[in-house]
Amino acid sequence: MDCRSIKRRKNIVRNYNVVPVAHVKLLKGQTKKSDAGPEIDDQYYVFKATSKNKSDDVQIIQCGMGAARDFLSLTNRKSLPLFNPLVMPTGHVVNNNQPKTKNSSKSIKWDPTAEQLHNAIMWIIIVWNTSPRPNSPLFKINSELEQYPSSKPYDYKIKAVNTMIKNGNHGSTLTNSINRLKNSNNIRQTVCDFNLLTKQLHNLKDKNGNTLPSITSWF
Repeated sequence: MDCRSIKRRKNIVRNYNVVPVAHVKLLKGQTKKSDAGPEIDDQYYVFKATSKNKSDDVQIIQCGMGAARDFLSLTNRKSLPLFNPLVMPTGHVVNNNQPKTKNSSKSIKWDPTAEQLHNAIMWIIIVWNTSPRPNSPLFKINSELEQYPSSKPYDYKIKAVNTMIKNGNHGSTLTNSINRLKNSNNIRQTVCDFNLLTKQLHNLKDKNGNTLPSITSWF
């Protein structure tokens, strides 16, 4: 959705409910086409925009930090923490460029399994490096994880993300895709460990506590 000027952004906010869904650091060699104009080569936001008059009119806004600050301020939404998977040099500080408002994001206290699922979703966005579909269930699951970060995610959410990887990652596990990116990026190991998700897929139970067949992990 074109958002090249502050006038255009204000008009979008008047007509759409604009919600931030991801704030991601690009890896070496990655770029993004910005709906605000300039090509993005550092970090960017993804917003989901739903028409206030037509619920089936749902669009994605992908933009750099300038336009993102405008949307966050215009909608009075909380900023999202930056997902930065890179090991940074000692003393280096990444500028999150967040608007300094009462709604700025604070440190999140995660349930370990929920954090791994959130990391997996962020990695899907990075690895596939394409504009997500507006109604992608990834956004809904991720929003629920961020809303209840201290709660362990239900099996069906882990299974849903696992199926998305299986169907959309060209026969490769998410870990294998990340390992290929390690050839040119110094990636933190803590954000690409999915052992708890795999364990949950291998220990599924029905509502009566009976063991179900395990599911192959694509994490």
